[in-house]
Amino acid sequence: MQIQRKLVLPGEEIATPEEFVVDGRAYLDGVFRAAALGVAVYDRRSHTAVVKPLREDGYPRQGDTLYCVVTSKGVRALSAKCVAKEGRGVEELKYPVSAVIPPQFVDGKVGIGDYIRARVVSNIGPPFLLSIKGPTFGVVRAICPKCGSVMKRRGAQLVCPACGAVDVRKIAQGFYV
Repeated sequence: MQIQRKLVLPGEEIATPEEFVVDGRAYLDGVFRAAALGVAVYDRRSHTAVVKPLREDGYPRQGDTLYCVVTSKGVRALSAKCVAKEGRGVEELKYPVSAVIPPQFVDGKVGIGDYIRARVVSNIGPPFLLSIKGPTFGVVRAICPKCGSVMKRRGAQLVCPACGAVDVRKIAQGFYV
């Protein structure tokens, strides 16, 4: 039998670097150790082992869709704090993560305090690299730059019900409240 499976606990030894190449949820501490409760799958023919966690940690991965609050605007990028992730519905992240959106990944106007729907371009970080390009990505809840009220959508524009200010934002089609 070439493939073997074994339940592993966090910190448990998986294999030695001389014996196997280990991938998945493992780290090297002289020997490869499991980083999560999971199943280690050994392939003796190719000398590889993979640790597959029993439960996902909810940590954002490349290609995931996140909901974030824009915290600041700079010359080089927008900064955001991501609070929820789309999966089986919208799930709140256990720990909010920081992210940046460079100008080349923004195809419209976004304001500070706006809630956005964005896609993870790179999860090497934090901060993560996000993009709001595409029709379903962009602002899902906008804040008035003059008075701080939540703006209402009227066609392609946003109008503040409190002070009457009109603004244009990069709105996520089908997701704006």
